[in-house]
Amino acid sequence: MSLTPQTETSILEQIEEFAEIHIAPKRHELITSHQFPKNLWAAFGKSGLSGLTTPTTYGGLGVNYGTLSKAAYLINKIGGVPGVTMVLMSHWLLAKLHISNNASDAVKHDLLPSIVSGNTTLAVAISEPGAGAHPKFLKTTAERSDNNFILNGEKTFLTNAPLADYFIVLAITSQTETRKEFSAILVPAESIGLERTDGIKLDFLHPCPHGGILLKDCTVPTKNLIGVEGQAFEQTSLQMRALEDAVGASALVGGMERLLGDLADKVDSEASQKTGEVITQLQTLKVTALHLATYAEASDNNLEDLMSLQLGFRQQSIRCMQTLEELSELSRGQLQPETTLLARDISKLHAIAKTAQEARLTKIGQAYLSS
Repeated sequence: MSLTPQTETSILEQIEEFAEIHIAPKRHELITSHQFPKNLWAAFGKSGLSGLTTPTTYGGLGVNYGTLSKAAYLINKIGGVPGVTMVLMSHWLLAKLHISNNASDAVKHDLLPSIVSGNTTLAVAISEPGAGAHPKFLKTTAERSDNNFILNGEKTFLTNAPLADYFIVLAITSQTETRKEFSAILVPAESIGLERTDGIKLDFLHPCPHGGILLKDCTVPTKNLIGVEGQAFEQTSLQMRALEDAVGASALVGGMERLLGDLADKVDSEASQKTGEVITQLQTLKVTALHLATYAEASDNNLEDLMSLQLGFRQQSIRCMQTLEELSELSRGQLQPETTLLARDISKLHAIAKTAQEARLTKIGQAYLSS
């Protein structure tokens, strides 16, 4: 859906207001908390923003990835708490990508109005203990039995798992000696045979919660299949990773702009050149991030091209963060704890999936040199 400029402006003003009222004043409390506050989620639901990416036919605002990218930028720039932005972005992206785009009409009818009201949220369950998200090592299965799937396995490192009312579980539904076929299956959190686990504890991105689930003969109806059976690794895992990175690029820019604002109060005129370097780097990154989101919206665009563009953005973003760290060294006096924690969170975000991204860069370089 394409919004009018006036409608998009109005929605982004609501985003700004939400960040100014509910995040920025509690920045220190939020960025140091190990739990996502219930009152913040309640305010999110009441704000009317919970259905940001849900189609208007279900009561949502129906924004595209470009507007979502701008929203992520504002939340980080104004709020200065990347962990909160991650919680909200996960909610919005999963609702759009998996439910609005790929679920059956029956599932959409059941879930989307509740997502709009803030009474329901989701977590995607791909990674497993000792395996990460690598398809070769994933073991969770979903076997058909009459009109049901019976799931067995364990998932970990799930963003928003403690908040989730439903899990979109990536499970093996067919396997030969050389190939696994994965499907995405919607599993209610209260299902018999599903047990929540603590999962991996993170020392960053507070208050974004992570957790895991254990599935033991967990039975759900086959109508809970999301997308095409056997094609979920491409449709769910690869596409989600690419879209998360592309649409979330603006959030990184917003976070670094907030960090620059924090540091500006702690440096003097001797830091003018370094400050100018950061400003111009951020201007370039902001344009690139918005282009990534626009590119992601075009469904006919090549996923490989999108991921390559994101890799280029990521490298420039890391360099900008290095310049910000140099500027930080010129600061006078002690930085506020929330400033130090914001810098930590941005650096940690840059390190996520570092090995996989380095492997992709090597592959791109090898292809070029061999040609």
